[in-house]
Amino acid sequence: MTFIYAIILGILQGLTEFLPVSSSGHLILFESIFGISENNMFFNIVVHVATLVAVVIIFWKDVVGIIKHPFGKDMQFIVLATIPTIAIALITNHFIDDFAMKTFLGFGFLISAVITGVTAILQKRKHLFNGDVTYGKSFIIGVVQGLAVMPGISRSGSTICAGLLQGVRREKSASFSFLISIPVILGGMVFELADGIKNGFGAVDFVSCSLGFIFAFITALFTIKLMMRFVKKGNWIWFSLYLFALSIIVLLNQFVFAWF
Repeated sequence: MTFIYAIILGILQGLTEFLPVSSSGHLILFESIFGISENNMFFNIVVHVATLVAVVIIFWKDVVGIIKHPFGKDMQFIVLATIPTIAIALITNHFIDDFAMKTFLGFGFLISAVITGVTAILQKRKHLFNGDVTYGKSFIIGVVQGLAVMPGISRSGSTICAGLLQGVRREKSASFSFLISIPVILGGMVFELADGIKNGFGAVDFVSCSLGFIFAFITALFTIKLMMRFVKKGNWIWFSLYLFALSIIVLLNQFVFAWF
Protein backbone atom coordinates (compact mmCIF):
# COMPACT_ATOMS: atom_id res chain seq x y z
CA MET A 1 0.00 0.00 0.00
CA THR A 2 1.37 3.41 -0.96
CA PHE A 3 1.54 6.24 1.56
CA ILE A 4 -1.07 8.20 -0.41
CA TYR A 5 -3.54 5.31 -0.25
CA ALA A 6 -2.84 4.90 3.48
CA ILE A 7 -3.63 8.57 4.10
CA ILE A 8 -6.77 8.46 1.95
CA LEU A 9 -8.03 5.26 3.60
CA GLY A 10 -7.30 6.71 7.05
CA ILE A 11 -9.26 9.86 6.27
CA LEU A 12 -12.06 7.80 4.72
CA GLN A 13 -12.31 5.59 7.82
CA GLY A 14 -12.30 8.50 10.25
CA LEU A 15 -14.84 10.42 8.18
CA THR A 16 -17.33 7.68 7.31
CA GLU A 17 -17.23 5.73 10.59
CA PHE A 18 -19.35 8.37 12.32
CA LEU A 19 -21.18 10.13 9.48
CA PRO A 20 -24.40 8.33 8.41
CA VAL A 21 -22.90 7.09 5.14
CA SER A 22 -21.36 3.66 5.97
CA SER A 23 -17.60 3.31 6.47
CA SER A 24 -17.48 -0.34 5.32
CA GLY A 25 -19.43 0.54 2.18
CA HIS A 26 -17.13 3.41 1.26
CA LEU A 27 -14.00 1.36 1.90
CA ILE A 28 -15.30 -1.44 -0.37
CA LEU A 29 -16.22 1.16 -2.99
CA PHE A 30 -12.83 2.89 -2.81
CA GLU A 31 -10.92 -0.40 -3.05
CA SER A 32 -13.01 -1.42 -6.08
CA ILE A 33 -12.47 1.89 -7.88
CA PHE A 34 -8.70 1.90 -7.32
CA GLY A 35 -8.22 -1.85 -7.69
CA ILE A 36 -6.82 -2.45 -4.21
CA SER A 37 -6.91 -6.21 -3.64
CA GLU A 38 -4.08 -6.79 -1.18
CA ASN A 39 -4.69 -8.11 2.32
CA ASN A 40 -4.80 -5.02 4.57
CA MET A 41 -5.97 -6.77 7.74
CA PHE A 42 -3.36 -5.16 10.03
CA PHE A 43 -3.97 -1.73 8.54
CA ASN A 44 -7.73 -2.12 9.08
CA ILE A 45 -7.16 -2.96 12.74
CA VAL A 46 -4.94 0.11 13.19
CA VAL A 47 -7.43 2.58 11.72
CA HIS A 48 -10.22 1.04 13.82
CA VAL A 49 -8.08 1.59 16.92
CA ALA A 50 -7.72 5.23 15.85
CA THR A 51 -11.50 5.75 15.64
CA LEU A 52 -11.96 3.96 18.97
CA VAL A 53 -9.47 6.27 20.68
CA ALA A 54 -11.26 9.28 19.19
CA VAL A 55 -14.62 8.17 20.63
CA VAL A 56 -13.12 7.60 24.07
CA ILE A 57 -11.50 11.06 24.06
CA ILE A 58 -14.64 12.91 22.94
CA PHE A 59 -16.87 11.07 25.43
CA TRP A 60 -14.25 10.74 28.16
CA LYS A 61 -16.56 11.95 30.95
CA ASP A 62 -19.27 9.47 29.93
CA VAL A 63 -16.74 6.64 29.70
CA VAL A 64 -15.30 7.44 33.14
CA GLY A 65 -18.80 7.65 34.60
CA ILE A 66 -19.67 4.24 33.18
CA ILE A 67 -16.43 2.73 34.50
CA LYS A 68 -17.12 4.16 37.95
CA HIS A 69 -20.63 2.69 37.92
CA PRO A 70 -20.25 -0.60 36.02
CA PHE A 71 -23.70 -1.80 37.09
CA GLY A 72 -25.48 1.49 36.46
CA LYS A 73 -28.22 2.02 33.92
CA ASP A 74 -25.89 3.45 31.27
CA MET A 75 -23.81 0.28 31.29
CA GLN A 76 -26.94 -1.87 31.29
CA PHE A 77 -28.25 -0.03 28.22
CA ILE A 78 -24.93 -0.45 26.41
CA VAL A 79 -24.76 -4.17 27.22
CA LEU A 80 -28.39 -4.65 26.18
CA ALA A 81 -27.68 -2.95 22.86
CA THR A 82 -24.49 -4.93 22.29
CA ILE A 83 -25.99 -8.42 22.80
CA PRO A 84 -28.26 -8.45 19.70
CA THR A 85 -25.53 -6.73 17.69
CA ILE A 86 -23.07 -9.52 18.41
CA ALA A 87 -25.68 -12.23 17.78
CA ILE A 88 -26.67 -10.81 14.39
CA ALA A 89 -23.04 -10.20 13.40
CA LEU A 90 -22.11 -13.81 14.19
CA ILE A 91 -25.04 -15.15 12.15
CA THR A 92 -24.38 -12.97 9.10
CA ASN A 93 -20.65 -13.70 9.24
CA HIS A 94 -21.36 -17.38 8.56
CA PHE A 95 -23.82 -16.90 5.72
CA ILE A 96 -22.56 -13.92 3.73
CA ASP A 97 -19.38 -14.12 1.64
CA ASP A 98 -17.35 -11.31 0.07
CA PHE A 99 -19.19 -11.54 -3.24
CA ALA A 100 -22.59 -11.19 -1.57
CA MET A 101 -21.31 -8.25 0.49
CA LYS A 102 -20.19 -6.39 -2.65
CA THR A 103 -23.39 -7.26 -4.52
CA PHE A 104 -25.49 -5.81 -1.68
CA LEU A 105 -23.51 -2.56 -1.58
CA GLY A 106 -25.81 -0.44 -3.78
CA PHE A 107 -28.93 -1.65 -1.97
CA GLY A 108 -27.26 -0.88 1.37
CA PHE A 109 -26.60 2.71 0.34
CA LEU A 110 -30.23 2.97 -0.82
CA ILE A 111 -31.53 1.66 2.53
CA SER A 112 -29.38 4.21 4.37
CA ALA A 113 -30.70 6.96 2.09
CA VAL A 114 -34.30 6.06 2.94
CA ILE A 115 -33.63 5.81 6.69
CA THR A 116 -31.86 9.16 6.88
CA GLY A 117 -34.43 10.79 4.59
CA VAL A 118 -37.40 9.69 6.70
CA THR A 119 -35.63 10.80 9.87
CA ALA A 120 -34.75 14.17 8.31
CA ILE A 121 -38.43 14.78 7.54
CA LEU A 122 -39.65 13.70 10.98
CA GLN A 123 -37.01 15.75 12.78
CA LYS A 124 -38.87 18.90 11.76
CA ARG A 125 -41.35 17.96 14.50
CA LYS A 126 -39.15 18.83 17.47
CA HIS A 127 -41.76 17.87 20.07
CA LEU A 128 -41.40 14.20 19.09
CA PHE A 129 -37.81 13.97 20.35
CA ASN A 130 -37.81 14.59 24.09
CA GLY A 131 -37.51 11.08 25.53
CA ASP A 132 -34.60 9.12 26.97
CA VAL A 133 -33.03 5.72 26.32
CA THR A 134 -34.85 2.81 27.96
CA TYR A 135 -34.24 -0.94 28.14
CA GLY A 136 -36.59 -1.62 25.25
CA LYS A 137 -35.26 1.21 23.11
CA SER A 138 -31.63 0.24 23.70
CA PHE A 139 -32.36 -3.35 22.64
CA ILE A 140 -34.03 -2.19 19.41
CA ILE A 141 -31.09 0.14 18.71
CA GLY A 142 -28.81 -2.87 19.22
CA VAL A 143 -30.81 -4.93 16.71
CA VAL A 144 -30.54 -2.12 14.17
CA GLN A 145 -26.82 -1.86 14.85
CA GLY A 146 -26.47 -5.58 14.16
CA LEU A 147 -28.25 -5.26 10.83
CA ALA A 148 -25.86 -2.45 9.93
CA VAL A 149 -23.02 -4.96 9.49
CA MET A 150 -24.15 -5.10 5.88
CA PRO A 151 -22.04 -2.82 3.65
CA GLY A 152 -23.72 0.39 2.65
CA ILE A 153 -25.91 0.48 5.77
CA SER A 154 -24.46 3.07 8.10
CA ARG A 155 -23.93 1.91 11.69
CA SER A 156 -23.91 5.40 13.18
CA GLY A 157 -26.70 6.66 10.94
CA SER A 158 -29.03 3.71 11.53
CA THR A 159 -28.51 3.65 15.30
CA ILE A 160 -28.99 7.40 15.70
CA CYS A 161 -32.11 7.19 13.53
CA ALA A 162 -33.35 4.21 15.57
CA GLY A 163 -33.08 6.33 18.70
CA LEU A 164 -34.73 9.36 17.13
CA LEU A 165 -37.59 7.35 15.63
CA GLN A 166 -38.29 6.04 19.13
CA GLY A 167 -38.51 9.59 20.45
CA VAL A 168 -35.10 9.78 22.12
CA ARG A 169 -33.59 13.27 22.46
CA ARG A 170 -31.31 14.24 19.59
CA GLU A 171 -28.10 14.68 21.59
CA LYS A 172 -28.78 11.51 23.59
CA SER A 173 -29.43 9.49 20.42
CA ALA A 174 -26.08 10.61 19.01
CA SER A 175 -24.04 10.13 22.19
CA PHE A 176 -25.57 6.68 22.81
CA SER A 177 -24.80 5.67 19.23
CA PHE A 178 -21.16 6.66 19.65
CA LEU A 179 -20.84 4.99 23.06
CA ILE A 180 -22.22 1.65 21.83
CA SER A 181 -19.70 1.82 18.99
CA ILE A 182 -16.92 1.20 21.55
CA PRO A 183 -17.75 -2.48 22.24
CA VAL A 184 -18.61 -2.98 18.57
CA ILE A 185 -15.25 -1.66 17.37
CA LEU A 186 -13.48 -3.67 20.09
CA GLY A 187 -15.37 -6.81 19.06
CA GLY A 188 -14.54 -6.22 15.41
CA MET A 189 -10.88 -5.85 16.27
CA VAL A 190 -10.92 -9.14 18.20
CA PHE A 191 -12.43 -10.96 15.20
CA GLU A 192 -9.91 -9.37 12.84
CA LEU A 193 -7.03 -10.29 15.16
CA ALA A 194 -8.26 -13.88 15.37
CA ASP A 195 -8.63 -14.04 11.60
CA GLY A 196 -5.21 -12.47 11.15
CA ILE A 197 -3.58 -14.98 13.48
CA LYS A 198 -5.25 -17.80 11.54
CA ASN A 199 -4.79 -16.58 7.97
CA GLY A 200 -2.10 -13.92 8.22
CA PHE A 201 -2.24 -10.15 8.53
CA GLY A 202 -1.02 -9.42 5.02
CA ALA A 203 1.56 -6.76 4.35
CA VAL A 204 2.56 -4.86 7.49
CA ASP A 205 4.02 -1.49 6.58
CA PHE A 206 4.50 0.44 9.81
CA VAL A 207 4.85 3.81 8.06
CA SER A 208 1.58 3.32 6.16
CA CYS A 209 -0.13 2.07 9.32
CA SER A 210 1.14 5.08 11.28
CA LEU A 211 -0.11 7.48 8.62
CA GLY A 212 -3.46 5.69 8.52
CA PHE A 213 -3.77 5.90 12.32
CA ILE A 214 -2.91 9.59 12.51
CA PHE A 215 -5.26 10.68 9.74
CA ALA A 216 -8.09 8.38 10.88
CA PHE A 217 -7.76 9.68 14.45
CA ILE A 218 -7.70 13.39 13.55
CA THR A 219 -10.54 13.00 11.05
CA ALA A 220 -12.63 11.00 13.53
CA LEU A 221 -12.27 13.70 16.21
CA PHE A 222 -13.53 16.31 13.77
CA THR A 223 -16.31 14.09 12.39
CA ILE A 224 -17.78 13.16 15.78
CA LYS A 225 -18.12 16.82 16.75
CA LEU A 226 -19.53 17.65 13.32
CA MET A 227 -22.07 14.83 13.55
CA MET A 228 -23.24 16.00 16.98
CA ARG A 229 -23.99 19.41 15.42
CA PHE A 230 -25.86 17.84 12.50
CA VAL A 231 -28.01 15.77 14.86
CA LYS A 232 -28.72 18.75 17.12
CA LYS A 233 -29.86 20.88 14.17
CA GLY A 234 -31.73 18.01 12.52
CA ASN A 235 -30.16 18.73 9.13
CA TRP A 236 -29.90 15.24 7.63
CA ILE A 237 -31.41 15.66 4.20
CA TRP A 238 -28.06 16.22 2.44
CA PHE A 239 -26.80 12.84 3.66
CA SER A 240 -29.94 11.20 2.30
CA LEU A 241 -29.57 12.87 -1.11
CA TYR A 242 -25.87 11.94 -1.27
CA LEU A 243 -26.57 8.30 -0.39
CA PHE A 244 -29.43 8.09 -2.89
CA ALA A 245 -27.21 9.41 -5.70
CA LEU A 246 -24.39 7.08 -4.64
CA SER A 247 -26.72 4.07 -4.55
CA ILE A 248 -27.86 4.77 -8.13
CA ILE A 249 -24.25 5.00 -9.33
CA VAL A 250 -23.24 1.79 -7.55
CA LEU A 251 -26.31 -0.14 -8.74
CA LEU A 252 -25.74 0.97 -12.33
CA ASN A 253 -22.11 -0.11 -12.01
CA GLN A 254 -23.01 -3.47 -10.51
CA PHE A 255 -25.78 -4.48 -12.87
CA VAL A 256 -25.36 -2.45 -16.09
CA PHE A 257 -22.10 -0.67 -16.92
CA ALA A 258 -19.33 -2.26 -14.81
CA TRP A 259 -17.35 0.99 -14.65
CA PHE A 260 -15.16 -0.24 -11.78
